Amino acid sequence: MYHSISDTARDRDAVTPAMFAAQMEYLANSNFEVVALADACRLLNTGGDLRRKIVLTFDDGYRDFLNALPVLDAHRFPATLFVVTGCIGQTAHWHSTDKSRPLLTRDQLQAERAAGIALGSHSVTHPDLTALDESALAAELEMAHATMRDFGETFFPFAYPGGRFTSRERAAVKRAGYDCAVIVGGRWGNGAETDCLLLKREPMMASDTLAWFKKRVNGYYELYYLGARMRGINTR
Repeated sequence: MYHSISDTARDRDAVTPAMFAAQMEYLANSNFEVVALADACRLLNTGGDLRRKIVLTFDDGYRDFLNALPVLDAHRFPATLFVVTGCIGQTAHWHSTDKSRPLLTRDQLQAERAAGIALGSHSVTHPDLTALDESALAAELEMAHATMRDFGETFFPFAYPGGRFTSRERAAVKRAGYDCAVIVGGRWGNGAETDCLLLKREPMMASDTLAWFKKRVNGYYELYYLGARMRGINTR
Protein backbone atom coordinates (compact mmCIF):
# COMPACT_ATOMS: atom_id res chain seq x y z
CA MET A 1 0.00 0.00 0.00
CA TYR A 2 1.50 3.30 -1.17
CA HIS A 3 0.30 6.88 -1.11
CA SER A 4 2.74 9.54 -2.28
CA ILE A 5 5.83 8.77 -4.38
CA SER A 6 7.80 11.95 -3.81
CA ASP A 7 10.61 13.64 -1.91
CA THR A 8 8.07 15.59 0.14
CA ALA A 9 9.56 16.29 3.55
CA ARG A 10 7.60 15.67 6.75
CA ASP A 11 5.07 13.38 5.07
CA ARG A 12 5.14 9.99 6.77
CA ASP A 13 3.38 8.40 3.78
CA ALA A 14 5.74 9.77 1.10
CA VAL A 15 8.12 7.14 -0.27
CA THR A 16 10.89 8.76 -2.28
CA PRO A 17 11.13 7.90 -6.00
CA ALA A 18 14.62 6.48 -5.41
CA MET A 19 13.41 4.21 -2.61
CA PHE A 20 10.39 3.11 -4.61
CA ALA A 21 12.65 2.22 -7.54
CA ALA A 22 14.92 0.22 -5.23
CA GLN A 23 11.96 -1.64 -3.74
CA MET A 24 10.61 -2.58 -7.17
CA GLU A 25 14.08 -3.64 -8.32
CA TYR A 26 14.29 -5.95 -5.32
CA LEU A 27 10.93 -7.53 -6.14
CA ALA A 28 11.95 -8.01 -9.76
CA ASN A 29 15.22 -9.72 -8.81
CA SER A 30 13.97 -11.86 -5.91
CA ASN A 31 11.57 -14.36 -7.41
CA PHE A 32 8.45 -12.45 -6.45
CA GLU A 33 5.52 -12.23 -8.85
CA VAL A 34 3.69 -8.92 -8.90
CA VAL A 35 0.10 -9.64 -9.92
CA ALA A 36 -2.95 -7.50 -10.61
CA LEU A 37 -5.45 -7.12 -7.79
CA ALA A 38 -8.14 -8.74 -9.96
CA ASP A 39 -5.92 -11.77 -10.55
CA ALA A 40 -5.09 -12.04 -6.85
CA CYS A 41 -8.80 -12.05 -6.00
CA ARG A 42 -9.42 -14.80 -8.52
CA LEU A 43 -6.66 -16.85 -6.91
CA LEU A 44 -8.17 -16.24 -3.48
CA ASN A 45 -11.60 -17.31 -4.68
CA THR A 46 -10.39 -20.46 -6.45
CA GLY A 47 -7.76 -21.69 -3.98
CA GLY A 48 -4.89 -20.81 -6.30
CA ASP A 49 -1.23 -20.58 -5.35
CA LEU A 50 -0.50 -17.28 -3.60
CA ARG A 51 3.09 -17.95 -2.60
CA ARG A 52 5.42 -15.02 -3.33
CA LYS A 53 2.60 -13.08 -4.97
CA ILE A 54 2.61 -9.31 -4.42
CA VAL A 55 -0.11 -6.77 -5.24
CA LEU A 56 0.73 -3.06 -5.52
CA THR A 57 -1.89 -0.45 -4.63
CA PHE A 58 -1.75 3.35 -4.45
CA ASP A 59 -4.32 5.38 -2.51
CA ASP A 60 -5.76 8.84 -3.18
CA GLY A 61 -4.61 9.51 -6.76
CA TYR A 62 -1.85 11.99 -6.02
CA ARG A 63 -0.29 13.52 -9.12
CA ASP A 64 3.13 12.36 -7.96
CA PHE A 65 2.02 8.83 -8.88
CA LEU A 66 3.56 9.85 -12.21
CA ASN A 67 6.94 9.32 -10.49
CA ALA A 68 6.07 5.65 -10.02
CA LEU A 69 4.75 4.99 -13.51
CA PRO A 70 8.11 4.66 -15.36
CA VAL A 71 9.37 2.21 -12.73
CA LEU A 72 6.24 0.09 -12.94
CA ASP A 73 6.40 0.18 -16.72
CA ALA A 74 10.07 -0.83 -16.77
CA HIS A 75 9.30 -3.95 -14.74
CA ARG A 76 5.90 -4.53 -16.37
CA PHE A 77 4.34 -4.51 -12.91
CA PRO A 78 0.55 -4.13 -12.68
CA ALA A 79 -0.90 -1.84 -10.02
CA THR A 80 -4.22 -0.44 -8.84
CA LEU A 81 -4.71 3.27 -8.22
CA PHE A 82 -7.57 4.11 -5.85
CA VAL A 83 -9.15 7.41 -6.92
CA VAL A 84 -11.30 9.89 -5.00
CA THR A 85 -13.70 10.35 -7.88
CA GLY A 86 -15.25 13.67 -6.87
CA CYS A 87 -11.85 15.35 -6.55
CA ILE A 88 -10.17 14.33 -9.81
CA GLY A 89 -7.84 17.12 -10.96
CA GLN A 90 -8.30 19.01 -7.68
CA THR A 91 -6.37 18.86 -4.42
CA ALA A 92 -6.32 16.47 -1.45
CA HIS A 93 -8.57 18.36 0.98
CA TRP A 94 -8.41 15.42 3.40
CA HIS A 95 -4.60 15.48 3.75
CA SER A 96 -3.56 16.09 7.34
CA THR A 97 -0.67 18.47 6.59
CA ASP A 98 -0.91 19.61 2.94
CA LYS A 99 -4.40 20.16 1.57
CA SER A 100 -2.93 21.71 -1.58
CA ARG A 101 -1.45 18.37 -2.71
CA PRO A 102 -2.45 18.06 -6.42
CA LEU A 103 -4.40 15.07 -7.67
CA LEU A 104 -4.27 13.42 -11.07
CA THR A 105 -6.47 14.84 -13.80
CA ARG A 106 -8.99 12.83 -15.82
CA ASP A 107 -6.70 12.92 -18.86
CA GLN A 108 -3.80 11.62 -16.78
CA LEU A 109 -5.95 8.83 -15.34
CA GLN A 110 -7.06 7.81 -18.81
CA ALA A 111 -3.44 7.75 -19.98
CA GLU A 112 -2.49 5.56 -17.03
CA ARG A 113 -5.30 3.14 -17.84
CA ALA A 114 -3.93 2.94 -21.37
CA ALA A 115 -0.53 2.13 -19.84
CA GLY A 116 -2.04 -0.79 -17.91
CA ILE A 117 -2.82 0.75 -14.52
CA ALA A 118 -6.17 -0.34 -13.07
CA LEU A 119 -8.41 2.20 -11.35
CA GLY A 120 -10.36 1.56 -8.17
CA SER A 121 -12.78 3.56 -6.05
CA HIS A 122 -11.69 5.46 -2.95
CA SER A 123 -15.17 7.02 -2.55
CA VAL A 124 -16.37 10.36 -3.97
CA THR A 125 -15.07 12.80 -1.32
CA HIS A 126 -12.83 10.71 1.01
CA PRO A 127 -15.10 10.98 4.08
CA ASP A 128 -15.09 8.92 7.24
CA LEU A 129 -17.68 6.42 6.03
CA THR A 130 -18.56 5.42 9.59
CA ALA A 131 -19.84 8.96 10.25
CA LEU A 132 -22.28 9.01 7.31
CA ASP A 133 -25.96 8.17 7.39
CA GLU A 134 -27.23 5.36 5.18
CA SER A 135 -28.18 7.61 2.27
CA ALA A 136 -24.86 9.47 2.17
CA LEU A 137 -22.93 6.22 2.52
CA ALA A 138 -24.76 4.66 -0.41
CA ALA A 139 -24.17 7.78 -2.53
CA GLU A 140 -20.41 7.78 -1.85
CA LEU A 141 -20.14 4.14 -2.90
CA GLU A 142 -22.55 4.06 -5.83
CA MET A 143 -21.46 7.31 -7.49
CA ALA A 144 -17.79 6.32 -7.29
CA HIS A 145 -18.66 2.91 -8.74
CA ALA A 146 -20.40 4.63 -11.66
CA THR A 147 -17.32 6.75 -12.34
CA MET A 148 -15.19 3.62 -12.53
CA ARG A 149 -17.62 2.21 -15.10
CA ASP A 150 -17.35 5.44 -17.07
CA PHE A 151 -13.58 4.99 -17.20
CA GLY A 152 -14.15 1.56 -18.71
CA GLU A 153 -13.25 -0.60 -15.72
CA THR A 154 -14.88 -4.03 -15.46
CA PHE A 155 -13.38 -5.12 -12.12
CA PHE A 156 -14.42 -2.92 -9.22
CA PRO A 157 -12.22 -2.71 -6.10
CA PHE A 158 -12.78 -0.28 -3.22
CA ALA A 159 -10.43 1.20 -0.63
CA TYR A 160 -11.98 2.37 2.66
CA PRO A 161 -10.98 6.04 3.17
CA GLY A 162 -8.63 6.34 6.11
CA GLY A 163 -9.00 2.59 6.59
CA ARG A 164 -12.14 3.25 8.65
CA PHE A 165 -15.01 0.76 8.44
CA THR A 166 -17.36 -1.41 10.45
CA SER A 167 -19.58 -4.29 9.40
CA ARG A 168 -22.12 -1.70 8.23
CA GLU A 169 -19.70 -0.18 5.71
CA ARG A 170 -18.56 -3.60 4.53
CA ALA A 171 -22.17 -4.57 3.86
CA ALA A 172 -22.76 -1.32 1.98
CA VAL A 173 -19.69 -1.94 -0.20
CA LYS A 174 -21.09 -5.35 -1.10
CA ARG A 175 -24.51 -3.90 -1.93
CA ALA A 176 -22.92 -1.29 -4.18
CA GLY A 177 -21.51 -4.06 -6.36
CA TYR A 178 -17.81 -3.98 -5.61
CA ASP A 179 -15.75 -7.08 -6.34
CA CYS A 180 -13.34 -6.59 -3.44
CA ALA A 181 -12.24 -4.01 -0.89
CA VAL A 182 -8.95 -3.27 0.82
CA ILE A 183 -8.15 -2.15 4.34
CA VAL A 184 -5.05 -0.74 6.04
CA GLY A 185 -2.76 -3.12 7.90
CA GLY A 186 -3.38 -6.64 9.09
CA ARG A 187 -1.05 -9.55 9.76
CA TRP A 188 -0.03 -12.67 7.86
CA GLY A 189 -1.02 -11.55 4.39
CA ASN A 190 -4.12 -12.84 2.64
CA GLY A 191 -5.16 -16.45 2.14
CA ALA A 192 -8.07 -18.77 1.54
CA GLU A 193 -9.73 -17.61 4.77
CA THR A 194 -9.56 -13.92 3.83
CA ASP A 195 -12.75 -11.93 3.29
CA CYS A 196 -12.37 -10.35 -0.19
CA LEU A 197 -14.11 -7.23 1.11
CA LEU A 198 -11.47 -6.89 3.86
CA LEU A 199 -8.20 -7.59 2.06
CA LYS A 200 -5.20 -6.74 4.22
CA ARG A 201 -2.46 -4.37 3.03
CA GLU A 202 0.88 -3.41 4.50
CA PRO A 203 1.48 0.37 4.37
CA MET A 204 4.79 1.52 2.90
CA MET A 205 6.08 4.59 4.72
CA ALA A 206 8.79 7.23 4.50
CA SER A 207 10.64 5.66 7.42
CA ASP A 208 11.01 2.25 5.73
CA THR A 209 14.56 1.41 4.71
CA LEU A 210 15.23 -1.04 1.90
CA ALA A 211 16.45 -3.58 4.47
CA TRP A 212 13.16 -3.25 6.35
CA PHE A 213 11.20 -3.57 3.11
CA LYS A 214 13.00 -6.83 2.32
CA LYS A 215 12.17 -8.20 5.75
CA ARG A 216 8.52 -7.28 5.44
CA VAL A 217 7.92 -8.83 2.02
CA ASN A 218 9.73 -12.00 3.11
CA GLY A 219 7.59 -12.47 6.21
CA TYR A 220 10.20 -11.57 8.82
CA TYR A 221 8.03 -8.74 10.09
CA GLU A 222 5.46 -11.24 11.34
CA LEU A 223 8.13 -12.95 13.43
CA TYR A 224 9.32 -9.57 14.71
CA TYR A 225 5.74 -8.62 15.53
CA LEU A 226 5.16 -11.81 17.50
CA GLY A 227 8.40 -11.38 19.42
CA ALA A 228 7.65 -7.75 20.19
CA ARG A 229 4.17 -8.57 21.42
CA MET A 230 5.54 -11.33 23.65
CA ARG A 231 7.87 -8.72 25.19
CA GLY A 232 5.02 -6.23 25.60
CA ILE A 233 6.27 -3.87 22.87
CA ASN A 234 3.70 -2.13 20.68
CA THR A 235 4.47 -2.09 16.96
CA ARG A 236 2.58 -0.90 13.93
